[in-house]
Amino acid sequence: MSGLWSRWRGLPVWARDGLLALVLTLAAQVELVVLAPDVLDQLPLQIVAFAVMTGSLAVRRLRPLPAAVVVAVGLAFQTVLGDAPVLSGFVALLIVTYSVAQYADRRGDAFLGLLVIVAAIEVYPFVTDGVSVVDEIANAAIPAVVWVFARLARERLDRAVAAERDATAARAQVRDEELARATALAAERRRIAREMHDVVGHGVTLMLLHADAAQAGLGGREPATGRALDVVLDAGRTALADLQRLLRVLRDDSGDTTDHPGTLAAVEGLAEAAAVSGRDVAVAVDGRVRPLPAAVEATGYRIAQESVTNALKHAPGARVRVRVHYAEHSLEVEVTDDGPGAAADPERAGFGLAGIRERVALFDGRVVAGPRDDGPGWRTLAVLPVPAPEPART
Repeated sequence: MSGLWSRWRGLPVWARDGLLALVLTLAAQVELVVLAPDVLDQLPLQIVAFAVMTGSLAVRRLRPLPAAVVVAVGLAFQTVLGDAPVLSGFVALLIVTYSVAQYADRRGDAFLGLLVIVAAIEVYPFVTDGVSVVDEIANAAIPAVVWVFARLARERLDRAVAAERDATAARAQVRDEELARATALAAERRRIAREMHDVVGHGVTLMLLHADAAQAGLGGREPATGRALDVVLDAGRTALADLQRLLRVLRDDSGDTTDHPGTLAAVEGLAEAAAVSGRDVAVAVDGRVRPLPAAVEATGYRIAQESVTNALKHAPGARVRVRVHYAEHSLEVEVTDDGPGAAADPERAGFGLAGIRERVALFDGRVVAGPRDDGPGWRTLAVLPVPAPEPART
């Protein structure tokens, strides 16, 4: 049975309606011959009337109002011809009532279809004696109830379709806006990359050329100056390499930063680079050391690098201590020095610290920066939220 129903549902709508009309037409003809012998003298006209009535159901979805008019006229015609109690005609009446309420696009057409059907039903009391008012009301109420429920279902469906259409349009608008923003962002990234390459890249390259020339001019004299120039050259080459990687990131519309300029593993290199120039920088790493998201690692490294640079710049000769702590739910990067602090150098809270705050804000982290409470110097603490480590498996 389910297979038969599935095949029926698989037919095109026009085929199903055509088969329905054919079945009801044949059933009406059988009923007229077998169940209504009193109208045999009018049988040809009755057959035509019922054939037109039931046959119009083939277009009940495509043309619901004309189908309703045809059924109503056919019903009135066969009522005038004589009393032919044919069940197929009543079924056709209910089907077309449902159809005009469900498939008429305009509410006015649906209501007009109902009026035509009720008017056809009310022909019966005029040509038949002994019909009570209750019967008249009942005869009209049945199609009216069918029409109301079918129309409510149609309007509910219309609201759902309209809501889905609005949602689709809203999603399309959001996609268009996101595409426009992404296009503008990509263009801005490429513009920044060009300017950085032209301005910063040129400046760093020129600095390296002059430092290299100065070192060559020393000819091995003044070893301290030579070591300082080595630090300048190494830092310049590193900065140039970092700049190239950054430019690749800016030019890459996908925003892939897997080739990031620094990771936490490189933090100890900050101490080594400072030691070459005779600066006292020490690095300590504690907690449960584990791989972190690349963006967190790169940000942690940049915070440490910027903080050390600030300390060496604003507190020359001070001892700088870097502590990287892997907490359960965060990464803490703390940089302290024992220099004179903000009172002696108000610029310590300038652009470098602003950059650190901007980096940390991207991760909803926090930054504490200011003079140390336990003595002279400056302290910068950045806390970056990270996922908790997975428990060890036994």
